[in-house]
Amino acid sequence: MPKHFYKGLELEIKGRVYEPREDSELLAEVVESEIARQALENGVISFLDLGCGSGLIAIAAAKAGAVVTAVDIDAGAVELTNENAKRNGVKVDCRVSDLFSKVRGKFDVVAFNAPYLPEEVVEGESEAWAAGERLEVIRRAVEQAKHHLKAGGALLLVVSSLTGVKEVGRLLSDNGFKFERAADKKVPWETLYVLRAVL
Repeated sequence: MPKHFYKGLELEIKGRVYEPREDSELLAEVVESEIARQALENGVISFLDLGCGSGLIAIAAAKAGAVVTAVDIDAGAVELTNENAKRNGVKVDCRVSDLFSKVRGKFDVVAFNAPYLPEEVVEGESEAWAAGERLEVIRRAVEQAKHHLKAGGALLLVVSSLTGVKEVGRLLSDNGFKFERAADKKVPWETLYVLRAVL
């Protein structure tokens, strides 16, 4: 049974696919703002939703006017994003990919609602939230993202006060990014941040 999420988007959630929460909504708001800002300068925006899950971010980006590609390592999530995109009347190019492994070309905006807890990834249990004890998932994404951004493009990355924001900041800086906190939200157990990083 589909549920209504951010701005009335109708999404079905199946299996172990991450159900949108406060982090998803915060990122969606920043994505819409970034697309609107870049569209004023560049026209149609190419957008990549990295780790698309149920498709909320991809669908919000498509409704904001972007040309959207959505990828996830989980084939079930990719299938679900495709179904939810159709349910909400938008077109999204969905494919299975371990981060950027099957991604070609460059994008104006890349968004990643990353697994951001610094703990070991246990297959079949914690993929949705565990980034590895040394944030390996985020590290790989940042290192690869710089090769898939157009000039003036932005990486939008969700992290938490539990992640180690300073550590992620150092990682971005070490890879040539300048970054700012585009948004934040306090929830009972943590503070969520969307970092906007540009080369």
